[in-house]
Amino acid sequence: MFAQEAAAPHNHAGHDHAGHSHATEATGPHGGTVQSVGDRRIETVIADKGIMFMILGKNDQPIAPPDATGTLKLQVGDSEKEYTYQLKTLKNPAIGVGVDLSKVVDQTLHMNVEITNIGTDPLTFHAMGKLASGKLSDELLISLQATCPVSGQPLGSMGKPPKITIGDKSLFVCCAGCTKKVEVSPDQYLTKYYTAKGEQVREGVFKSTLADAAAIAAQKTCPVMDEPLGGMGVPGKVNVNGKAVYICCPGCAKKLVAEPDKYLADLKAKGITPPAF
Repeated sequence: MFAQEAAAPHNHAGHDHAGHSHATEATGPHGGTVQSVGDRRIETVIADKGIMFMILGKNDQPIAPPDATGTLKLQVGDSEKEYTYQLKTLKNPAIGVGVDLSKVVDQTLHMNVEITNIGTDPLTFHAMGKLASGKLSDELLISLQATCPVSGQPLGSMGKPPKITIGDKSLFVCCAGCTKKVEVSPDQYLTKYYTAKGEQVREGVFKSTLADAAAIAAQKTCPVMDEPLGGMGVPGKVNVNGKAVYICCPGCAKKLVAEPDKYLADLKAKGITPPAF
């Protein structure tokens, strides 16, 4: 599964989904970032095992001449050090290079790319992206949890909620005074919040909870709007042919339910398998 953040602002005003505007970059069919280079559309896909560039053709299918090659010059974060890699045609088809990016998770990658043997002139462009950690932000986890497990007070009502990490999970409390109770009986509180079912906010749309955290982290973006989940508050949860699919806001549910097979296929193309509802 590819983990990548796309920088694509959308006009979400009034939830006018039919008329939202795309910037020059958007999420591509393989979960990468798409940009226009001349009359071509290029999708940059960043995975933990390497970087791929896909030249998108008809119906967004990648095309790569068998003898296409190229060069990637990579800089990580603010470092001035430049790493040079030779690109080659892969099996998918894409043009890319295998490189271990596990040590640079969540750091911005600056890529100067030249792809040759695909036409009269080389294809030269700059791309940016990052390998996302797959972990949700504290802000989103807090919104999913909503209340302090000890006092029942809304999280944030007493300042920044202290975070308690228990194994690979986290819980937040309203204040430092509640920390000890959670640390003494962590399983009691974890079970309560990580199995909680969300209330129905409108017909067919449920509010996500911490029980949905792993699935939200895996899905990352709303299939209707390409917006990051959590960018508009607590994600909605919809039953799509028995699968749990998450949306950025309740306004996206109508399109999702109208074309369930289309959106499930879009998720599958990105390597995402929604859990059972």
